[in-house]
Amino acid sequence: MKAYSKIIEVKTWGPMELFPLRRYIEEEIGRAGISRGIAILSIEGATPALVVLQRGLERQFLNNITELVPFTIWRHGNAYAHLISTFISTSTAVPIESSKLLLPDDYDIYLLETRSVHNHTRRIYLLLHGETEILPRLEN
Repeated sequence: MKAYSKIIEVKTWGPMELFPLRRYIEEEIGRAGISRGIAILSIEGATPALVVLQRGLERQFLNNITELVPFTIWRHGNAYAHLISTFISTSTAVPIESSKLLLPDDYDIYLLETRSVHNHTRRIYLLLHGETEILPRLEN
């Protein structure tokens, strides 16, 4: 078993913009030489979020989230950003198989920038843990 960690930095702007991460994560899986295991991601801060989403549904997802948590009804200026981050999550875990994320090809892991910021750096902590060679699967 091998463990590998990396901090991925992403420049963001917002509010409510999605930034795809799958390509960066799979590049790190290749560098680490992990063939089977798990990728654990956690983003720093109280307002961003990480979401696994089918490509092509980004606008629909953002529209639905902003209907659930509107920007304008809160006394605190970015309360909506904290609530959205809490509802969605600041971490996720995805299995690794054959040195790729075990997701359908048309899915991605997105960083959601909820705040009204420009040229903001978000830090995502990536932990990869797994086997460095493909071993036979255990049968039930």
